[in-house]
Amino acid sequence: IFLLIILLSLAFIWLTQIKDFALSLTAMAVAIVIATKELILCASGGFLRNFSRSYRIGDRISIAEYRGDVVSIDLLTTALLEIGPGSSSHQYTGRSITLPNSLFLLHGVVNETFTEDYILHVFSIPISVKSDWKKAEAILLSSADEVVSEFKHLAKEKMEKLGKKTGLEVPNVEPRVTIVIQDAETYNLLLRVPVPSLRKGKIEQAILRRFLEQFASSK
Repeated sequence: IFLLIILLSLAFIWLTQIKDFALSLTAMAVAIVIATKELILCASGGFLRNFSRSYRIGDRISIAEYRGDVVSIDLLTTALLEIGPGSSSHQYTGRSITLPNSLFLLHGVVNETFTEDYILHVFSIPISVKSDWKKAEAILLSSADEVVSEFKHLAKEKMEKLGKKTGLEVPNVEPRVTIVIQDAETYNLLLRVPVPSLRKGKIEQAILRRFLEQFASSK
């Protein structure tokens, strides 16, 4: 009882000091959390990427306004070789981008090379409503088939393997055109073709140049 009284007395005497000490520890902990908030978020984003396996080195990704090929990954950052300008370009700008992994907690990641070696690439060719769209469609399909014929069978094999792996329906790799009415003056011919994942820009330009040459000479 005597010892208990002594302990209670000491606690009562030192209550203010103990309270101040506890508040100091709390304030210090809050300050540490605030100071290291970005590091904690970056590390959390790194763990999220590791668990989700949303991309790896060599993949072409876009997140927020950034787009490029992944060249390095660590716990806190991801480095890209920038592709641009805009989402329709497939050329390197010569710049590198180092992204904090905290971005992956706030924004979705688009992996343009999810199907690995070969992907289905879609791009648009606008034509006037006064043009012969049937002829344009036929020339576009012919041009696309000529350009992609050398690797079309490889793309089909890759897509079939991916379908078996994921359980998804295997897409048709044959060049395909979808017609979209843009406005009263314009049709858009949406062409879908299989391409090597890192050669989208070159294949697209080859098809466009061949199409424009043949369509212009057919008039």
